[in-house]
Amino acid sequence: MQVFGMSDIGLKRQLNEDNFEIWQDDRMLIAVVCDGMGGAQAGEVASRMACISILQTLKDELEQIVGKIEDKVELMLAVDRAIDLACSKANKAVYDYSLTDKALTGMGTTAVGIVATEGVLWVFNIGDSRAYHIADGEISQLTVDHSLVQALLDAGKITPEEAVNHPNRNIILRAVGIESGVECDISHRDMQDGCYLLCSDGLSNYFDEKKFLRIISSDSTVSEKAEALIGLANEGGGADNITAVLIDTENKLEAER
Repeated sequence: MQVFGMSDIGLKRQLNEDNFEIWQDDRMLIAVVCDGMGGAQAGEVASRMACISILQTLKDELEQIVGKIEDKVELMLAVDRAIDLACSKANKAVYDYSLTDKALTGMGTTAVGIVATEGVLWVFNIGDSRAYHIADGEISQLTVDHSLVQALLDAGKITPEEAVNHPNRNIILRAVGIESGVECDISHRDMQDGCYLLCSDGLSNYFDEKKFLRIISSDSTVSEKAEALIGLANEGGGADNITAVLIDTENKLEAER
């Protein structure tokens, strides 16, 4: 696998509150994207803390799992538990830190990530940062937003067309660090050919299936594709910070950042 991550401040914000982390060796890949929120620089602090905490906990836990569990079902359950632990630890770290200074009150962050090892891929998310799979001319969203708009969609109160420009589309219902505990959605599947994309809503808010497919299906390098996705969001207005981590499963091991 080849992976590249890129973050951009966008065209409207004064501070980039997005962060991402990538770690890869010949046995496994971990990638995390976080999109912070909060006054002053609290959002940037929350997203950076969460990214670092999630990555470190997953590395520590997976070292005890990968190559040591032969049964596939047991492996999947063990990684599920590791992801849940990583998100819980990150939530506690951000929440506890927010209590140390009034300027940090209410800070939090979304989180979306991927763990890939032994032919299996795990996807986890809290908030509205997303994961996609792109292959064979099709794009599949692998995560469900924890947002007000998604709740309205699920309840049948608005249409998908109304959701695109809904005035409350940035309101999220779940985030790391806002409360003392948080639930993380976790799913797993067999690794598939193609590309996996992790992104903040600064990119997904400009989602255009045809344009995304054109970029991903091009002969460009994985870094050039990620840069093109960032450029697409800026061309659309760049109203928020933009982060994209792109994982190409069909190319050789080479982590870029």
